[in-house]
Amino acid sequence: MSMNFKKHILVVEDTAESLKKIEDTLKDEYILSKATSGMQAIQMLEEKKHPDLILLDIKMPVMDGFETFKWIRKNKRTANLPIIMMGSGTHDDYEAISLELGAVDFIRKPIKRLVMTRRIRNQLRLIDEMNKIDWIIKNKTKEFENLQDMFSVGFAEVVESRDGTTGGHIKNTTKYFKIFVNAISKNNKYKYIMTDEYVRNLVRAAPLHDIGKIGINDSILLKGESLSDKEFEQMKKHTIIGGEVLQNVLKGIKDINFLSIAKDMALFHHERWNGTGYSLGLSGEEIPLCARILSVVDVYDALTAKRPYKEPFAHEQAFKIILEGSGTFFDPSLVEIFLGIEDEIYKCYIEREEGPIITLKEIDE
Repeated sequence: MSMNFKKHILVVEDTAESLKKIEDTLKDEYILSKATSGMQAIQMLEEKKHPDLILLDIKMPVMDGFETFKWIRKNKRTANLPIIMMGSGTHDDYEAISLELGAVDFIRKPIKRLVMTRRIRNQLRLIDEMNKIDWIIKNKTKEFENLQDMFSVGFAEVVESRDGTTGGHIKNTTKYFKIFVNAISKNNKYKYIMTDEYVRNLVRAAPLHDIGKIGINDSILLKGESLSDKEFEQMKKHTIIGGEVLQNVLKGIKDINFLSIAKDMALFHHERWNGTGYSLGLSGEEIPLCARILSVVDVYDALTAKRPYKEPFAHEQAFKIILEGSGTFFDPSLVEIFLGIEDEIYKCYIEREEGPIITLKEIDE
């Protein structure tokens, strides 16, 4: 076997005779490191590459095997290293204590060569299989997450293409949204809410916020001028439709968390802090956080986009309008964070995708 593929074992044993016997038994098959005390083993683990397996004697002076074991488990860098404990056969409770602590196996002294080699091989083979399973799970999880991303963006772009866009609104809003969410996650008020998983789900859900437009009549969605009041009332229903669509999907797929967030975004992203929005007239923190976050960047993108009835607002003017809406349209604490990332938003703004105009009546549509 090539040296490059030999497993590395750290042997922690204070008795010279036992250490020599272990070395003679294992040296041809494994790369060995040797420590004659718990403290020396700890120093080696701190300074050198970690072994694939540790053989740890229990009865050692100053710092015994159990104390050494506990230190290894408390240290984050070494906590998952597999450890086989070794102890005298006259102490029947050693094996039980070792396994209770979390040792993967126990070898009785005096050491029998065949028993030691078989148990080490079995544990290393088990570790290899567990690593393979872990690799497969991580890759399958990544594939599943990629599939969710494709579903989210793909479905949203199909829906949005009905009103004459090429996905520019989705892509631009999502870029602003990512920057905003990242800043919110660092804010003391929100950092415990904004877990890594929640942030991933927020970003994945954002492109679906206008999915309800799939249920709006083409004569309204494709109209090249401002909507009448009656038409606007119909357009406002896209929030209800979007919420219903995603709620129906959730009935069949209960374990995909981002769809629940997407439902709240679709249903509530036109609610306003002072209760004057639609469709349910929620106010303040009654509005889900995900929808309050999205509403800021959704309005920013709408303000800076060209419409049939207006030219796009300049970036500075859009920020001024959002500031004026703090405490009325928008959550004031979120507006404060948004104002703090103006430079980042501006950089994204000048690189935005233009695409055909969006035929909506006003920024609240």
